[in-house]
Order: sequence, then structure tokens, then C-alpha cells
Amino acid sequence: MALAGKGLVAIWNGIRDDMREDFFEWHPREHMVERLSIPGFLRGRRCIALDDSTEFLTLYEIRDTDVLLSETYKTRLLNPTPWSTKVLPGFTDNTRGACQILFSEGHAMGGFVLTLRFEAQPGREQELLDAVVREAMPRFAPTARITGAHCVRNDVALTGGNAGNQRGRVILLPDVIVLIEGLDAAAVKVAGERWLSDAQLQAWGAKPVVARGLYQLEYSIQALAA
Repeated sequence: MALAGKGLVAIWNGIRDDMREDFFEWHPREHMVERLSIPGFLRGRRCIALDDSTEFLTLYEIRDTDVLLSETYKTRLLNPTPWSTKVLPGFTDNTRGACQILFSEGHAMGGFVLTLRFEAQPGREQELLDAVVREAMPRFAPTARITGAHCVRNDVALTGGNAGNQRGRVILLPDVIVLIEGLDAAAVKVAGERWLSDAQLQAWGAKPVVARGLYQLEYSIQALAA
């Protein structure tokens, strides 16, 4: 299905072995529930890698990126719970983007997600975005076993980090992100290679390094109206 709202927070992370059990309990029992209680956070989901990519992918669909400028969100970010203070320094391979949605289309949430992260060559940013959004993205949703496809771009002004959020972590910033959702792992992987191969992305202006990851949904939480 199309992403809920006009903004997306996308987070990749691993976890240290000594924090692993805490992470598995903290994330669904406290952290995502807390985030979904913030006005404007609409849906959250966590996925786990099926390949050698960064192990976890968390997605928060938000009303718009102004939600991340709200006092409620800033207060939560700067005042983490004791459990968060314990677990967050255990994050590894951490990448976080607060993104504007450029394209989102689909008819259902998929159990499998292919992620692509890439950057434009200098001076070719708009050329790359236009080609991806116009030439590639509309092809995914009509494809068999594909349930949705989304292209977003990180807003660096919103992801500069802050002392409360870093807490011992090095957080990298993505640029352009594509998410392809589907009914099985093979379908999303094949679709990604068909419509957004590394060679095609480079021809449109992307840098040679394209980070691909294959994920399976672990759980999802939706904010329900009172």
C-alpha cells in the first residue's frame, strides 16, 4: 500500500550481542509504542535482514516531516527512558533518515522489503531523482507479487542529530532510498534488479555504490484514533 502520510523515518541498525535480548523486548514493548503515541506518527514496523545487510530496518510513517519539529517529539528525543538509555548505545551500523516522500504507490503492506540506498553524482541530483520517479517507480506496483513501491529522500536539515539521540552511537545519513514491498523475497529482489539495476542507476546519475538489503517483516504497530 502507499505509505501513510507524507513523511518517513527510516532506520537501519545492528545490535551488540550483550544488548540483543534487551533490544528484542524494548523495541516492541516500549520504544515503538512510545513513538506511535506522538501525534503525527501513524504506523511503525520493524523488519529483519534475510541477507548480510544491516540486521534491522525500522520504518515510521508520519503525517509530514513537521512532526519531527514538534515540541512533543523533541522532548521525547532529548529525554529517553532508562531502558532506551541502556539499549541505544548498543546500536551498531546505524543509519537514520528523516525523509520526504517523492513517490508512493501500492495496494497492501508486503511481508518482504527490498531496500536500496544510493547517492547522486555531483550535479546530477535532479536528473537521477526525475528518472527514478518517472521511469522506474510506476513499474513496480503493477508487477506480480509486488504490493508497493516507494521513493524517499532524506532531509539533512531534520537528521543532523542531537546529543540526546546520539548517546554513544555514530549515526550515518542516507540520501535517496527506495523501498519495494512484496509477497515473497524473490519477487522484490527480481523486481529491484529488473527496474533499478546498479547499471541503470549509474546511467541515470547515481554513484557506483548502491546499498541493497532484503528484509522480512517482524511486526507492525499502527496508531489508532481514540
